[in-house]
Amino acid sequence: MTQLLSLFNQVFGNQTKSNDLEQYINSRNPISHEQVEQLTRDYLYYTTSRGL
Repeated sequence: MTQLLSLFNQVFGNQTKSNDLEQYINSRNPISHEQVEQLTRDYLYYTTSRGL
């Protein structure tokens, strides 16, 4: 049972982080590819520096 829960967490946990990134970017209304790249870097820096 523990292995099954671990598998679900791996599969669905990544989608949650991906969805969080997408919401973060969309909430800032970028108008260029460069802005999307910068927002992605900012998000990854923020989440990794806080240990999220």
